[in-house]
Amino acid sequence: MLTSCRACSRSTKRASSLCARSIAAFAAILICGASVFTSCINDIDDNPVTPDNPDSPELADYAILLYGNGGGNLDDAIVENIQQFYAANPASFDKVKIAVQYKFSTEKDMKKLMEDLQSEGALGAFEYMQEWLKVWKDRLGKTYRFTVDASKKAEEQLGAESLYASTDCHIAHADSLTHFINWAVKACPSKHYVLILTNHGTGYTPDDDLPYTPAAATRGLIYDAETVNEDGDTEHLTLHSLNHAIASSDIRPQVVYFDACLMNSLEYWFELKNSCDYVIASSFLVPGVGGDYTALTDLLANCHEDIESALRGFDMACVERWNESEKEEERKYFDMSVIRTSGLNAYGNKIRTFTDKLLEAYQSGDDAQKRIDQVTSYALKILSSDPYYDMLCYAMTLAAAVPDFLKTPYNEMQQCYDNECIVAHQTSDYLSTEGITGSVMLGWEGQYEYLSWYEDDNNTLKILFKTIYKPDGTAIEIDFEDEENPPYKFDWGSTFADSYEQTAFDKATGWSRWIWTNKQRPATMSAFSKDYKPLYPSN
Repeated sequence: MLTSCRACSRSTKRASSLCARSIAAFAAILICGASVFTSCINDIDDNPVTPDNPDSPELADYAILLYGNGGGNLDDAIVENIQQFYAANPASFDKVKIAVQYKFSTEKDMKKLMEDLQSEGALGAFEYMQEWLKVWKDRLGKTYRFTVDASKKAEEQLGAESLYASTDCHIAHADSLTHFINWAVKACPSKHYVLILTNHGTGYTPDDDLPYTPAAATRGLIYDAETVNEDGDTEHLTLHSLNHAIASSDIRPQVVYFDACLMNSLEYWFELKNSCDYVIASSFLVPGVGGDYTALTDLLANCHEDIESALRGFDMACVERWNESEKEEERKYFDMSVIRTSGLNAYGNKIRTFTDKLLEAYQSGDDAQKRIDQVTSYALKILSSDPYYDMLCYAMTLAAAVPDFLKTPYNEMQQCYDNECIVAHQTSDYLSTEGITGSVMLGWEGQYEYLSWYEDDNNTLKILFKTIYKPDGTAIEIDFEDEENPPYKFDWGSTFADSYEQTAFDKATGWSRWIWTNKQRPATMSAFSKDYKPLYPSN
C-alpha cells in the first residue's frame, strides 16, 4: 500500500501550500490547494438497493455507513479499508450491515499524484501505484454505492453493478451526504448507525469553515477535486454543512467517525453534540492506512449493544495498527479519541468558568499577564501550519503559571472531561506522555494565522509564507521569498464575530473572549517539530 496521511493543508486565494500527506514508508510531498464548495446535488437513485426482507421485525444491531472520496491520493488506502469489511467474521454480518458510497479520485488527480511521486524520487510508491492502477484505473472519477455482500469481493461490488454515477456526483455537497444516509437507512435498517467519513481532513478555523447556507462557500472535510468552483478551488464539507447534512437526514447516528486527520477539535465536538452520541476523531495526523474496519465490524457484532466497549476496542486497534504500519518513523503523531457528546454541556460550563478566571487573571496585573503570555508563547500546537492547540495541555500550563486563579477551575475542567466526555483515548508512545485531549483554535486580539513551512538546504524549518486573518474579515499574506512586493491583502469571506462567535462551542464557553483579549501571539511551531524550543519561543 502507498501510505501517507489523511490531512490536506489549506491555501489562500493566491498561493497553495504543501500537503501534509508525507508521513509514510513511501512518503511524498504533494501539492494540494484549498477549497470552496458550490451548490450541487445528485439526487437520483441510480442504483437503488432494497433490503432482503424489509418487513422483518429482526433488525441488525448496527449499520455502518461509509461515505468518502479518494482525495487525490488516498484511493489505494480507502479501497483497502473497504476490503477489510469483507474480512470480518462471517457471523458478524448477522448483527452488522454495511452501506458504502465511495467516489474515486479523477484521472487528473491520479496523473498529478504519479508526477509528484516521480519528481520526489519516490520510486517504490510510483511502482506500487502503477500496479494498483492496472486493476482500478477504469474506476477513476466514478462513484459507487452498494451494501456489502460478504459472499462477494470488494472488487466485484466496486464495479458496474454498483455504479452510482460516472460524472458529476458531488460528494462534497451536504445534500449528497443527507441523500446517502437516507438511502442507506432503507438499505440497511438497523437499531443503531455508525457514520464513517473518510478522506482528507483538517481542524476548525473560521476562514476555512464559513457559516453554512445551501448556497454558501464552505470548506473542511471530504475534499472532492472533481468539483471546482469559479475560483479554481475544490469543494469540501465543513463543520456547519456536515452538521446540516446529518440533522437533515432521517436518523440520528449513534456514532460519527472521522477517518481523517486533525478532526478532534472541540469546535467539531460541540457542533455535533446534538447530532450523535459519540464522536471518534484524531487530533494529529491519521496514516494513510486509516482505521481497522475488520475490527470495527467484529467488535460491533460482539458487543451486545454495549457500544462503548466496542469503541474502546476499536480505538486501541487503530492506534496499534498505525504504530505497526509506521514503525520506522522516529516520531509517531498518532492518536484517537472517542468523545461522549452527552457530557459536553457540563464540560462547556467548566470551560466557561475557566475562561472567566483566565480573563480575570490576565487583567489582574502585569506579573500575571507576563506569566500567561509566556505559557501562550510555547503552547502545545498540534500542527505547525494551523492555529490548533491542545485545550487541556494549554489549560494545565496556564494553571501552573497562575495557580491562585486557575488551579481549581482547571482541575474541575479536567475531571469533567475525564468523567463525562472521554470514552477512550489512545496515543502512540511518543504522544502518550503529553496527555493529548482535543484541539481548540487560539489566536490573539481577535486574529489568528496560518503558516506554510518548508525545509531549507540546512534541514532547518523556514516559513514560506504566513497569512494573518483579521477579525474584520480582511487578511494579510506575507511571502518571505518575495520581499520586494508588499503583503497581499484580501477578504477571507466573513468576520470573527460572524463565524467563530457563532459556533456552538463558543456560545457554550465564550472562548472567543480569550482570543480577543490575549495579546501574545501563540507558538508558531508545533512542539513535535525538530526545531521547536519551548523555552525559547520562535515568535
